[in-house]
Amino acid sequence: MPIKNPRRKKQITEFIDKDHRVMSEYYDLIERDMSPGKLLKEMKRLIAEDKDFYDPYLVVADILFSTGKTDEANKIIKTAYEGALQKIVDAEGRWPKEMLWGWMENRHLMRAIERYAFLCWEKGNTEEALTIFRNFLRVNPGDNQGVRNYILAIRMGLDIEKWERQFLANNPVFDGALDAIKLHDWFKNNAKKFPDDFDWLLKRWEKEG
Repeated sequence: MPIKNPRRKKQITEFIDKDHRVMSEYYDLIERDMSPGKLLKEMKRLIAEDKDFYDPYLVVADILFSTGKTDEANKIIKTAYEGALQKIVDAEGRWPKEMLWGWMENRHLMRAIERYAFLCWEKGNTEEALTIFRNFLRVNPGDNQGVRNYILAIRMGLDIEKWERQFLANNPVFDGALDAIKLHDWFKNNAKKFPDDFDWLLKRWEKEG
């Protein structure tokens, strides 16, 4: 069932989240050198202080994944996703017309929603993943998160591991990073095969030069 917010009768034109007091503390904590156990405790404390700031949820999930607690990690990602989505949708489940990555206040929400979409992709729930990624591209066409590439990969029948292996940078300085030039060329060469997803974006890019 799609997530809806029955209290919001109208679709939001431009969404900018409120300032969260715990955000600066979160960024400070993740820069510190501390054990996973200590970090887990601190992230849970931030969640208790502000359940609507979602970056700590993702750190908790990563720690849980690293200790083999997969089911628990999946649940906390879903919790973050559902909370984040409820903050932005209206009574019909419509996303805002615009929600830009450029606003720092929005990024914790966008990361939480994106992470859940990746989880869907990993599990083979590609239709749900596509729905989320397509919404992302519409509300943030500057596409700082690169979701156009995820949409294309799913449409081409690639799973996450196969897709990432194809574009990992062959450079020890950027270990684990994706090769941006190779990825750009791949998208440019293949996006035209799926006009229903990308015609509007390619036309926008052409207009903007």
